[in-house]
Amino acid sequence: MVKPSSRLTRLFRLRRWMFTTRRGVVSVVSMMFLILFGSLAAAMAIMSKGNIITAATHQHVVRAQGAAETGLAIAEQRLFEAVGRFVVEKGTVDSGFGRRLWDGTTSGSDGQVSVLPPVSYPSVSSGASGIKEAVGQIHARDTNTVDVGIGVTSVTIAANSAADPDVYANADWVRTPGVALHNEIDPTRPTGTAFQIDYALLKNGTSIRIIATGYDFGYQTRGQPITRRIMQDYQLAKRVNAAVLSPSRIMIGKNVMVEGELGATFTDVDKQHGDPLVMKSDFFGLEAGLDAELTKLFNALSTYDANKDNRLRIGHPIEGANLPDYSNLGYPGTQCDVTEDGYLDEFDVFIMYYDGRNGGARDGRVVLGGALAAGTPANGMTAEFVLSGGAPVDDQLALLIDSSNPDRNKNGVYSFTDANFNGRYDPGEVLHDMEQVTASEVPANLQSYIVTMGGDTYVYRDQVLGFRDGFIDKRDQYAKVRGRLVFRTTESAWIAGQGNYMNRLVGPIAPKPSQSPISFNAATSTLPDLTAASFTNSETALKAAATGDGKTFEEQVAQNLGVSVTQLATWTPAMNSSDPSAAKYNPLLPDADNDGLPDNWQTAHFEKMPFNAPTYTDWYYRPVYENMTFRNVRVPAGNNGLFKNCTFVGVTYVRSESGNSHINWTIYGKLKLGSGGRPVLDPPRYVYTGTSFPSMLASNDRPVLMATTPLDKADIPDNQIPYTQGYNNLPDPLIINGLRCIDTKKLSNNIRFHSCLFVGSIVSDAPQRYTHARNKMQFTGATRFTNKHPQQPGDPLLNPNSGDMPEILKSSMMLPNYSVDIGQFNSPPTQDVQLRGAVIAGVLDIRGNASIDGALLLTFRPQLGEIPLRDAMGNPVGNPSLFNASLGYFGPEDGDDESLDPRTLPVVNGVRIVGWDLDGDGLPDLPPDQTPSAAQIAAGAVTVPFHGYGAISLRFDPNMALPDGIMLPMQIDAKRGTYREASK
Repeated sequence: MVKPSSRLTRLFRLRRWMFTTRRGVVSVVSMMFLILFGSLAAAMAIMSKGNIITAATHQHVVRAQGAAETGLAIAEQRLFEAVGRFVVEKGTVDSGFGRRLWDGTTSGSDGQVSVLPPVSYPSVSSGASGIKEAVGQIHARDTNTVDVGIGVTSVTIAANSAADPDVYANADWVRTPGVALHNEIDPTRPTGTAFQIDYALLKNGTSIRIIATGYDFGYQTRGQPITRRIMQDYQLAKRVNAAVLSPSRIMIGKNVMVEGELGATFTDVDKQHGDPLVMKSDFFGLEAGLDAELTKLFNALSTYDANKDNRLRIGHPIEGANLPDYSNLGYPGTQCDVTEDGYLDEFDVFIMYYDGRNGGARDGRVVLGGALAAGTPANGMTAEFVLSGGAPVDDQLALLIDSSNPDRNKNGVYSFTDANFNGRYDPGEVLHDMEQVTASEVPANLQSYIVTMGGDTYVYRDQVLGFRDGFIDKRDQYAKVRGRLVFRTTESAWIAGQGNYMNRLVGPIAPKPSQSPISFNAATSTLPDLTAASFTNSETALKAAATGDGKTFEEQVAQNLGVSVTQLATWTPAMNSSDPSAAKYNPLLPDADNDGLPDNWQTAHFEKMPFNAPTYTDWYYRPVYENMTFRNVRVPAGNNGLFKNCTFVGVTYVRSESGNSHINWTIYGKLKLGSGGRPVLDPPRYVYTGTSFPSMLASNDRPVLMATTPLDKADIPDNQIPYTQGYNNLPDPLIINGLRCIDTKKLSNNIRFHSCLFVGSIVSDAPQRYTHARNKMQFTGATRFTNKHPQQPGDPLLNPNSGDMPEILKSSMMLPNYSVDIGQFNSPPTQDVQLRGAVIAGVLDIRGNASIDGALLLTFRPQLGEIPLRDAMGNPVGNPSLFNASLGYFGPEDGDDESLDPRTLPVVNGVRIVGWDLDGDGLPDLPPDQTPSAAQIAAGAVTVPFHGYGAISLRFDPNMALPDGIMLPMQIDAKRGTYREASK
């Protein structure tokens, strides 16, 4: 037998050793992995349990946070309701007034403060003296209250000694008990979620802080629930929320743009012309070809416009799938959205139609021409907004759109140097929002926007964004109304009364992203009931500023003429200077011969009322004041003057009798055109020469002028009463200060201001009733409003007192329950009325060129059976729908009986005319549908052309301060940046 070699033996032993020792290593490694996985399993179990606990805790934190958010939302709603109960006269809420409203300690120096009954619960007998009490009354009705451990078991109104005096006012807090968010078996031991609210007035006296604490009693630590606390500050405010707020119908015509909400509280939708709002297209009627293209859009809107904003959404499954085909204009499919805003509307169709006309480039914009392009980046380019012969289509509309929204970059700077003192920006004038640039770095498409001044190059920031650049394009961001349409009526009532209303609401409506275009059945908290009763006759700050600088109206007239008041009494027109710029005065003499007319009626100036209207209400003899300057003047009742080219500095206060509720107020003193071509009394009066005087007249009330057709009981002698049928139906005579009044023109003021300059504001007394034939203001010609004299800004005599400016800036016009006409039918192109702040009237008509930065607040609510919709016998008469607030031109078919629709005017020699001028004064003496005789033409009769629609811009200013004297409910606004989680 052969023995293995030693080498093989060693190898065998080595292998055996290796295999025997490897079994121990495996055991060790196995134990290591066992320990590792066991540890991991334990750790994972621990972490899972922790996560579960953390998740559960977080869930309770979220529940507490949700309870706090719920409390804040409820608190905000209740604070809004409580604050809205306080209707105040004072316009500005300062620290002292805010504190007194909170405490309920207002006094007579704060003006009138009325407290309305609560809305969400039955009125309590004690009422509420202040906001804190009104808030407490709402919370006192909570029933599901629980004990949250703060020691408050019922609503508590008391001082908080722990409040930081650097943050909070030294005033009472309102603290509520906890309110459970679900039913609790034991209110002293809650188990679910709850919230508790504190209300505190801040140190500034005008802000209220809501502190809402949320609780979750389902999880407690050391016997305490999980809590989260949040807070939000709210500013007390008195304001309106709409660009127009009107109880009568609102009519928005062609060439009118509105930025802000339209609020209509008119509800007589069952009457003829009973639409609360009518809107006209700015583009329909420009050309027949454009009308055809717009009709395609209108047809699509009538079927597919789901949200009634008069726009088709490009990506919408219904609206976007039914876009009209505009490939014939070079814009197929969705390219019809030329403005790239996601909608197809009239503005897109307008641009598509004129883009490329006259050989211009098809570049998605319309180039203006002539004077509108001069001095702009479009200067020298081919004009596209022109007719086939090259004449402009509508320069007034083009200027309206190109000049809209002057602060396009929203930085608050949009002023300019008014070199020609016309109150509006003209190309070539300097815009103040500018940026210095290096010309070589400006993109090629903006090179024409560069301006050079002093050797440096600039661009106007707003012009780069499309303001007055000579182009109509997407940067102009056109909308007929940029805001909501808000109605008091319901949609069903409107449809029942008028049928489909959308064909009378024409033009794009662009609300805020979070709002619907149209809102119905609006509550008074959204649309307050603004009426004549909302205005007080107190001596407000504006009225108080009309001191006349120590001079009466007559003294100021005499001063302008350079004579004494005594000499003024015997002034005649022959005494006027022949200098065209000199002050002139044509007086109106009193009625000394008792014929009911001024004694110089045969030579005095007279005119229709309204002035130059196709349909008029009355005639007026007027004194005429020309080229005069008045300062802080009080115009006495019964003036009824015509002011031509006059300047009114400071506050102009127009006086009138406020107690104008007599049924015959608009009839006493009424005139008609007599056979001699001059107005005469209607009906005529005679001096009673008998002895059976009406017994209701004082013995010293002589002579007695009786109407040939009796208007009241004093027109019947006592001995004729038994024989007068219907005597008892006659009203009692109007007695003022113990004497009978037969001419209410002497107690009212119906004034026309022609081409006047107002450096300040105009205010009036507040008549109780709307009597438009008596209390009326007409602003015609090139009348302007400003707060600084355009040519003499540094002259103290031609500018308001600095101390009056804060009040003047609140309102250019405060004429409650007056009928106000800005412009006239066929307003001249030179008209340029500029108003700011709260513009207040009973009913307002604006025609021609006008701009308003603020809001229109109208007071007259026409009601059948109330004056003036009631006859002398007390019977209801007339139609409430015929009283309307109109911006732009309308006609009788729209419910405006005082005007004519320009679209219906006849065309003579290629021009629409408003009538025929027979006497050379530029005003129509014959209506447009009547042809003058051969003799009249031979004598010089000429046509009076229609001067165009003008341009009206209304921009709502949400930050405007209101003047004193308007009774409006208080509001609150959440202050940005004040929401936070914090301790008290």
